[in-house]
Amino acid sequence: MEAATSFVVFCWIAIVVVWVILALWVKRTKERQPLFSRLIYLMLTVVVVVLLNGGVRKANLTRSVLPHTLAIAILADLLVLVGFIISVWARIVLGRNWSARVTLKEDHQLIQRGPYRFVRHPIYSGLLVMILGTAVLAGQVTGFVALLFCFCGFWIKLQQEQALLKKRLPGYSEYMARTKALVPFLF
Repeated sequence: MEAATSFVVFCWIAIVVVWVILALWVKRTKERQPLFSRLIYLMLTVVVVVLLNGGVRKANLTRSVLPHTLAIAILADLLVLVGFIISVWARIVLGRNWSARVTLKEDHQLIQRGPYRFVRHPIYSGLLVMILGTAVLAGQVTGFVALLFCFCGFWIKLQQEQALLKKRLPGYSEYMARTKALVPFLF
């Protein structure tokens, strides 16, 4: 179990490092969402981090719902690894168009290759799979509550992104019509 925990922690640290390094090479921002419209998403993100890091000690939320077995640890590691690969692949393919907040970049391009062929928001999809793996490893209600909060936060943010991109990026409406948001063939 300790090795599984170390692997999950390593993947989370690695994704932060990749994001920080790649953030140095993004295009200049042409249009940015106001800070106020980001607040709900940011608050949900803080809740997710607190839940995943054991910041809530209520008995009902820390109750174990999965056993701590080798099979569960392997499943958790695989989920985190798959989510990590999807997120990093999507981030690399998105390239200089990426931003932490909802923005339109100078010379913004509609990316439809790589994981963007399958879903419009593969970074969010990958991160959700990583959080699912982390929740499975912890085996407590808090991890699954964190997953729900994270999903809600990403859903709010992707709605904001889509509204901006539909308005400002040619071809985005057609891309939305043929490509699911987070899970291929489902939604």
